[in-house]
Amino acid sequence: MDAPFTPLSPVPRPASSALMEVAVLEYPGSLRAAAPVLSELAQRCNRTAAAGKRQGARMLVTRWTLSPRGVQRVAGAELFGDALPALIVVPGNEPSWPLPPPDERLLAWLRDSHEGGSVLAGCDEGGLMLAGSGVLAGRTVSLPDLARCPSLATVVPSWNLGERALVDDGDLLTASGPDAWKYLSLRLLARVYGQTVMTATIQQLQLTIPRAVQDDLERFSPNFAHGDRGILKAQRWLHTIAARGVSLQDICDSAGLEPRTLQRRFLKATGLRPIEYCQRLRIAKAQLMLQAGGEIDEVSWAVGYSDQSAFRRLFLRIVGLTPSRYRRQLAAQRRERARHPVVDVAAEPMRSAA
Repeated sequence: MDAPFTPLSPVPRPASSALMEVAVLEYPGSLRAAAPVLSELAQRCNRTAAAGKRQGARMLVTRWTLSPRGVQRVAGAELFGDALPALIVVPGNEPSWPLPPPDERLLAWLRDSHEGGSVLAGCDEGGLMLAGSGVLAGRTVSLPDLARCPSLATVVPSWNLGERALVDDGDLLTASGPDAWKYLSLRLLARVYGQTVMTATIQQLQLTIPRAVQDDLERFSPNFAHGDRGILKAQRWLHTIAARGVSLQDICDSAGLEPRTLQRRFLKATGLRPIEYCQRLRIAKAQLMLQAGGEIDEVSWAVGYSDQSAFRRLFLRIVGLTPSRYRRQLAAQRRERARHPVVDVAAEPMRSAA
């Protein structure tokens, strides 16, 4: 980790695109290949986006470590100054290293960065580090066994442990299990570049992605890296309650803004009007519940729709399938996986950090 810095994603800033910093936090024992692998993916996506003349952000991967002066970039201050990274990724541990007790300065930096607007992502033991910082309270997450982090042994879990390998909860992403780093990296690409560029990268690397994970990679991906703290506050509140049973005034109250101001700033920050954002958030939650085997009427009610016909129309408009057909498709995929288990033999470009 003390090797001389080399630029991880050496791409010029496109005239029509913003440069988005994705920070990989390196700590004693963390995966050494995490930053280089994510950087290689970013470079591929930058080239794909440039070739297609796509507008939007470009990812620049930086490394951050704990120094006597606190958590700092290894290099790159000339590009970003004192700005917090848009995304902070905490990778897992090298297999031969036990997870050391996290330094309180690291945990405080994670908390402060999250409060300041950074999206946090944790993979395996990195997710446990996020748990130690306290930012996962009340959130649905994907974490490994707490036994892998002895410092959390006496902590009463304040989060909801999901059944998915990858959980994207807006401003917090967690992944655990086999290929967790691969799936988390791909989801980060979708968040920065969009689904089309991410899919092109999967095809270029000839990666085999299980259908259930593919659904997670393609689910609603909101923008949290817009810099509007009032709207960010509203988004976080909406994700905490899955936008269930909220009114425009409720969202205004959470952001501390008047309705007209909120609607204008919300659209500018996220690309969606508040009602559209809430609808997509609810349907994303419904997809998760249907994948877990929920009945359609129960799911409809759970995400805030007492009128099943209204739920069906909205689900069809956003997902492209009716809820019943979506469930049938999931059942068919499960049967197919049971008959023909998928072995991913084409993921070597990413396995060094998985």
